[in-house]
This record gives sequence, structure tokens and C-alpha cells, in this order.
Amino acid sequence: MTMKYGFCTIVALAGVALAGICVQADAQQPGTALPTGTPSMISQSVPATAGASADYRVGPGDLLAITVYRSPDLQSTLRVGTDGTIEFPALGKVKVEGDTAGDIASRLARSLRTAGILVSPSVNVLVAEVRSKVVTVMGAVGRPGEFPLDRPDLSLASVLARAGATFGSGSGVVTVMPAGAVREGREEFLIADLVSGAKDRPARPGEILVVRSAPMFYVSGEVGRPGAFALEPGMTVGQALAVGGGITPRGSAGRVRLTRRGPDGTQQVFDKVKPDMAVMPDDLIYARQRIF
Repeated sequence: MTMKYGFCTIVALAGVALAGICVQADAQQPGTALPTGTPSMISQSVPATAGASADYRVGPGDLLAITVYRSPDLQSTLRVGTDGTIEFPALGKVKVEGDTAGDIASRLARSLRTAGILVSPSVNVLVAEVRSKVVTVMGAVGRPGEFPLDRPDLSLASVLARAGATFGSGSGVVTVMPAGAVREGREEFLIADLVSGAKDRPARPGEILVVRSAPMFYVSGEVGRPGAFALEPGMTVGQALAVGGGITPRGSAGRVRLTRRGPDGTQQVFDKVKPDMAVMPDDLIYARQRIF
């Protein structure tokens, strides 16, 4: 099949500021030489993917939507095989693993022309579904499940947002397990630290994020900011009081009481606790008024 045209279309994605990959092979009519000094032309627009960034690298399991202008018989929706290839009509196996949508469109356009199938093919490649690079989120989120890493720089906080995690003070703790769920290399973050950017980092393919509600402690009495706060590992009474705004001038550091619920549900009261005493989940720390 030979077609005498050379046209490149831009496919706009509604609501997404990305353009479709369109690659046109050398425009030359059969039997007509290019004028002297005229370079062969490969026109290429900005890459686009369905939700994936332009620099996303395709991998096994990803779904590609491929169209060739005025060649409906070559239009294909192909799943990348475990060997990193697709089976494209008229060309057979084509290696695509590790390439961007733009790379793939360019290769297909050149191959169609070199094989004599089309004179000036215009090829559009869209990553319709990302499956090769995913992160799993489970636990205390609104939408647990697998989420595609459709951008190389997609952060842990962004993945949690997609999963419907609750953000803010005391919102939770995330355990990040590497691919294979091995014990070595596990990391633990407060969601608040990820959202603030203090400890956020790009998510990695195959990671499992387990979200659990943060344990809480409570501060009241003569403190600057009474309330409920997220308990951090190893926190002491002194640190907890600081989180609560510190003891006011009316309060006494020597008259701090801690109330704790025991394993059997009974309350334990510790009077005049020291600043280095460890705080446990659900502890109530009460700073009493100074005795004059």
C-alpha cells in the first residue's frame, strides 16, 4: 500500500495540556527526487500520553494506542509484552521497552517508510494505560489499590493524594516497603513530613505503601496550645509539652500530671512526671497551675 501525502496532526487531549505524538517520515513522492539542498523532513510534535508525562519510559504491560494517518488498517491498541516488544501490523515485533511515546512514533514512521509500506507515514502514539510501573497503597486511605507511576518524579505525597489519604497534623504514618516486600530497606514517614516536603521523595516502581492512623497524645491545662497531636516515635513529656506550645507563666513544670490507659482499660495516673518520661499513645498530659 502506497500513499502520496505528508501531513502531521496534533491530537489535543481534553483537559490535559499535552499534545499527541505525531511523527511524519520523509516526504518524498515516488519517482520524484528532492530538490538539491532540501533536507529530508521528520516533523514531530510534543509527546503526549493518557495521563503519563512526555518523558515516561514504556515498559512491559503498558497499553499503547497507535494511529497512522489515513491508514485505518494500521490503527492498533497493543499491550507491551513481557519481552518489551509489540506486534505491529505489517512490521511484526518492534522493541519499545525503555522508549518514550515520541521515540516509538519516530521508529514506526521510519520503519513503515523503509519497508516501502507508506511513502510519508504520519504516526501517533499514545500511552493509554500505565501498568509496568505501579505503586500499591493499602491501609487507612479512601481508595486503596495500585497507582501508576506515570511521571518519573511522582512523589510519595502525590501517590497518597491519589489514594485519598488524609493530610494534616496527626493524619497518619506511612510504612514504605520496597519491591518484593522485603524487610530490609523499609522506611517510615509521617504523612505531614511528606506533604511539607521535608522528607518527600519520588515513589519507586513496585513499592508498597501501608498507611495507618497516627497514634495521638493530648495536652491540656496551663499550656500555650492545648489539643490533640500526632505522637512521634521516642517522644518525651518535655517534647510533647513543647508541641503543645510550652507551659504558660501560670503553669508549673514541676506539677505536670500524665494519665494513661492501661492494657486492661484502667487509668494510671502519674503525678509530677519528669520531662524525659516517654509518652505513649492516648496519653493525656496536664500542666497544672503554679502554687504561689
